[in-house]
Amino acid sequence: MKLTVIVTVYNIAEYLPRFFDAMAKQTYRDFVLLVIDDGSEDNSLEICRQYADRDPRIELVPSKHLGIAGIKNFAMEHIRTEFTAYVDGDDYVEPDYLKHLMDAQAKYDADLVISRVQYLLENGAVEGEFRSRGELLITKEEFADRLPMLLDDRRLNYLYAKVYRSSLLKDLRVESDVRQGMDTMFNFRYIERANSIVLIDDLDYHYIRYSSRSITSYSGDDAYQRICRINRFVYDRSKEMGVLTDDMLAVIDSRVLQSAGWVIDKILASANDDGVKARQIDGILNDPFYTQAYARQKNRGTSLSFEIIDPQTGEGYLLKKQKIKETQNRKARILSKTPGFIVKIYHSIKK
Repeated sequence: MKLTVIVTVYNIAEYLPRFFDAMAKQTYRDFVLLVIDDGSEDNSLEICRQYADRDPRIELVPSKHLGIAGIKNFAMEHIRTEFTAYVDGDDYVEPDYLKHLMDAQAKYDADLVISRVQYLLENGAVEGEFRSRGELLITKEEFADRLPMLLDDRRLNYLYAKVYRSSLLKDLRVESDVRQGMDTMFNFRYIERANSIVLIDDLDYHYIRYSSRSITSYSGDDAYQRICRINRFVYDRSKEMGVLTDDMLAVIDSRVLQSAGWVIDKILASANDDGVKARQIDGILNDPFYTQAYARQKNRGTSLSFEIIDPQTGEGYLLKKQKIKETQNRKARILSKTPGFIVKIYHSIKK
């Protein structure tokens, strides 16, 4: 076998038949499907065994519960092929998913191949997708010019929709103490070792956003710091790699400002009292990484697609507060005029 496809499984029994059926339909056949069960408490392991009994390419490895980072690192210890790819077991892929990735790898002898991703809501509605860039070879000499685009497109945020050269994964591990952004950090470390990246235009990977299991949802006072840790890492790593160009800095600043605004929106809409909200927001707006990003963005004079808050005057803060209040009032008006069963449906969807 030439390719290892890694899937880690944890309590996703209801989605596994769709996943295994999609992998069985892959037109590229020269792969081993490495299924690592992370100590599932439902019948996920039993379903995995049933499919493993039918297909000799499925290698099933049960594990105790190690968590998101731990199970990814455990899986890497079982790679035995020249190339490695990832799929999440609750997503689904098109039949040519692996073929398109491996064809591009062979064509360019690339260290990393990245395809496009489509984002879907649970009800099947399309939320967005990676923009089309055509087929593009990026050599190491072009990393400084092209990495800002990959970062801005969010193509480095995840392990899926990619093929990695396994020899470059040696001793490379996912951060175990990071709750968000571990894949972004991993990909930047990998790219340091790579000599070439290829983008392909095929839209074969469908990522489904499950509201009940979203790890990007707001939770707690450290939400901004968790996200900002990723951006600080990207900043430091880009500097070390010699790719911290003006374009890269502009993308990092945009990520910092946007994530701060997103967290502030969540704080304003939370049930905390006004004093707690004020302290949380003050902490964000006085964070040096935020103030520096804000100053650089103001000097650029270019407009952004989202509202940013002036750390000195608070300009933009009241606008955000007003928007949150208007949204809450609008929902309250709608719900007050609808039958009870509609209210129940609405709340079940929001969960």
